[in-house]
Amino acid sequence: MKQPIALLRWHICRKDVFRERYPEEPEEIQVTVTRGSDSCLKLWRSCISNPLIITRDVFNWWDESTGEIQSWVSADLFLEALAKRNLLFHQDDYISMKIPRVLTEDMVFLQFMFHQKQFERVWGKAFTGREGLEKIIMVPSSRWLDFTQQARNASSAMYGILLRAGAAGGGK
Repeated sequence: MKQPIALLRWHICRKDVFRERYPEEPEEIQVTVTRGSDSCLKLWRSCISNPLIITRDVFNWWDESTGEIQSWVSADLFLEALAKRNLLFHQDDYISMKIPRVLTEDMVFLQFMFHQKQFERVWGKAFTGREGLEKIIMVPSSRWLDFTQQARNASSAMYGILLRAGAAGGGK
């Protein structure tokens, strides 16, 4: 598989708060999508060799980001993309569609994009607000990776670093 041209970090901020009141309506999730800088693409080498060995998030991801979008999207659309274009499964693997997945708040997913023109078109329209994030989710050439545990480990490690630095500086 070729080198990706862009990396997006999807963070689920909130689940649909009206779900209990209107159960017949499709479930929606609020996401924050951050575009990583080119240096974040170094994750690809470890992902493609063995996606299970990624052990940490890029701590300076937010400092280097080249754009962020926050919006509500359909949970079903999101789950479909995760199942059909998951980096851990083969494209034609029927099993990936059978795995039940539940989305919860604070989950993190990575989306690797591979075609420059296609990415620039959908990202530009979503970034300017002319279109929603649905077009980005459904880009057929993109690949997805569940990054939740690594992001939680990174947050925990960063929090520990900050606490130690505060304690060393005499702060609480």
